[in-house]
Amino acid sequence: MTVSKTKKKYTFDVGWVFASSIIVLLLHFIQKPILARYLGPDGLGLFTMAIMIVGIIELIATFGIDGALTRYVAMSKENKEAVSSLVSSALITILIFGMLTSIALFLCSNTLANLFDMPLLDSLLKIYAFAFTFSILLAVIIGFFRGLREMKYYSFIRILQASLALTFISVLLMIGFGAEGAMLGIVLTFIASFGVAIVTVKRFVRFTVSDYKKNTRMLASFGSRLIGVNMIGQIYYYIDILMIGYFLTSTDVGYYAIAISLSRFFWLVPSAMGSVSYPAISEYWAKDNHQAINKMVDKSTKYSACLLIFAGMSVVFFAKDIISIVFTSVFLPAVLPLTILIIGTVTSGVLRSVDGLFAGTGKVNLVLKISSIGTVMAILLNIALIPTYGIIGAAIATTATYILRTAISLHFMRKVLAIKLDAAWFTKMAMLVGTSGALFYTLGFLNHYASSAVVLSVYAIVVIKYLLTKEDRDYVVNIAKQVMQGDFIR
Repeated sequence: MTVSKTKKKYTFDVGWVFASSIIVLLLHFIQKPILARYLGPDGLGLFTMAIMIVGIIELIATFGIDGALTRYVAMSKENKEAVSSLVSSALITILIFGMLTSIALFLCSNTLANLFDMPLLDSLLKIYAFAFTFSILLAVIIGFFRGLREMKYYSFIRILQASLALTFISVLLMIGFGAEGAMLGIVLTFIASFGVAIVTVKRFVRFTVSDYKKNTRMLASFGSRLIGVNMIGQIYYYIDILMIGYFLTSTDVGYYAIAISLSRFFWLVPSAMGSVSYPAISEYWAKDNHQAINKMVDKSTKYSACLLIFAGMSVVFFAKDIISIVFTSVFLPAVLPLTILIIGTVTSGVLRSVDGLFAGTGKVNLVLKISSIGTVMAILLNIALIPTYGIIGAAIATTATYILRTAISLHFMRKVLAIKLDAAWFTKMAMLVGTSGALFYTLGFLNHYASSAVVLSVYAIVVIKYLLTKEDRDYVVNIAKQVMQGDFIR
């Protein structure tokens, strides 16, 4: 079987993003236990709240320009002058927005700390204010590389950022600076990463102020449509932690932070695919190549499901061991929320491989509708469940919301874009998952590790032999051969 250039390009792009995601994941995986061990549940909760708050503010400050840049660079990448003009305009605008927002964050940090009744948040937010401008400028540069589909550089910047964060945070915590030291490590990371990134960008573009007004108006116009989507999406993403911080304590936030971060590990594979599929879908849509989009959706969702479910079952089986060994037994209250969250993150993760489908086809309004419905439900469920059931209630609310949003997305994919998943294939997968769960409990008389190994082995065999077609297997083998021959790094 000969792998077409387009398919090979997509696969290698995913390969670069996936490889970098593995490295970044490992670096963050090391960073999280270090934070947990040095800061404890309370300090980790404060640090998590601060990062979450500034993440939401950053979305407002970027005004969707990073996402808009990805789209327009993907559509204009053959015209180097147009790309240079677009990037330059985006950086100038974001520089202005960033400086103004940095000052506002510094002045309002105490108000935000009082809102959540966490006085120590004040100092953490003030420290982060010094990194704010560099952070959103870096987001624009990453958006540029995604649009250009230069995934080598995109991956390099992500790895550099994660490496520097681990180094700075670890050193400052070991010296004894506590949560403030961890936040200072984040500040140093953004400054250094931006310095390297801006030098790298100069290899591709010539900075210019030509067409600044035109480009800014165009980026802002599309970005303004994205900002509502991104804002609602970010609230949707963090609403459980926000509500825990509001109703409970920073210690509860610390426990939940461990559960939510481990559960979202499953988004590694689909997120890697999604990073490439968004600009690819934009390009295919511009060329009116609907067949390519349909095939990408079909293959991406199936491959994601196979890997996500295997990973999900693995962590459910070994949740106590993972948390005890990696984070210490102090964080064992995170086990049950983690188990509940995995159901939702695996279900929603299947569609994350094509997360940019609606935006890439210009249907940003649908993303807004889907996000709005999901966010409203998440807010209502968290308000109803957290005061009574604590972090377990938050996990139930989040999982229910993930499942609802997935169902709504599938509805719009079919109704508006005429794209539907292979229902028969996913029914078989659901039956396999149910059978695997029943087998695990049936083998309860065996050693826990033995029964888990049997179930996971049976699952893998059935998937490879019956759920993946010969074309799928040959495709993977061909790509593996290309990687072995060194094509991946050319």
